[in-house]
Amino acid sequence: MIKLDEIQKRLLREVADLHEIPEGAYNIRSNSASAGRRSTAHIEIVPKTDVSGLDIHIRPGTKNESVHIPVVMTQSGLKELVYNDFHIGEGERILNPGTEVYQEEGSSVEMEMVQIKGVDDTVRTTRAELAVGAKLVVRERLMTHGHQNAVSTYTVFLNGEGASADVVSRSVARDDSYQKFDAKIVGNAPCHGHTECDSIIMDRGRILAVPGLEANNVDAALVHEAAIGKIAGDQIVKLMTLGLTEAEAEEEIINGFLR
Repeated sequence: MIKLDEIQKRLLREVADLHEIPEGAYNIRSNSASAGRRSTAHIEIVPKTDVSGLDIHIRPGTKNESVHIPVVMTQSGLKELVYNDFHIGEGERILNPGTEVYQEEGSSVEMEMVQIKGVDDTVRTTRAELAVGAKLVVRERLMTHGHQNAVSTYTVFLNGEGASADVVSRSVARDDSYQKFDAKIVGNAPCHGHTECDSIIMDRGRILAVPGLEANNVDAALVHEAAIGKIAGDQIVKLMTLGLTEAEAEEEIINGFLR
């Protein structure tokens, strides 16, 4: 039985476009507690036993079914780390998560976005609005391979004096994969904003970095950085002198880069 107050219901409508209990599989989490869960014949949602989070199992060949995993937080002082893993059977793996953050005065939010292989096509959209003195920190780690496509879009509005945002992405594109990092910070008040994309490109991979800054206040201090390059040959040689093969050396460098 789902029990949500009117504020939580409004957030679900505005953020997740859910006007009622969704069809298909779902897990709704509200203020660090489960507010309702349902699995279907093709999609099973199972709580993890070792850490906080869920395992979402989607059977091979599943089509035209939805799964919703919204999280609603309306209380202050909450702190939690949740691990949600999607196990998708044979078929095209498409994942398009959306995140909206509205921070009130003096609030602080840290988000870690991690996607290491496993998804064929994804568009990850994040929007945030910060009031006076609010702080947002985002750390994205991404690896694509094969013919995978990954688009990460961030739009952050610094609306209050003293608001700050730090959005940093580290990624690796291998084989014939494609990545796009599109981050825009809008300074509407005296504020501090920083966005950074640091990427390793390998094989026939392609990467497009689109850092954007918009200053609408004379005291808005905004900075962006973007760097794309291959693994330095001297790094590989140094590790090979320690007994690693070239492939092992590459993996060690990538693992350290994405850590």
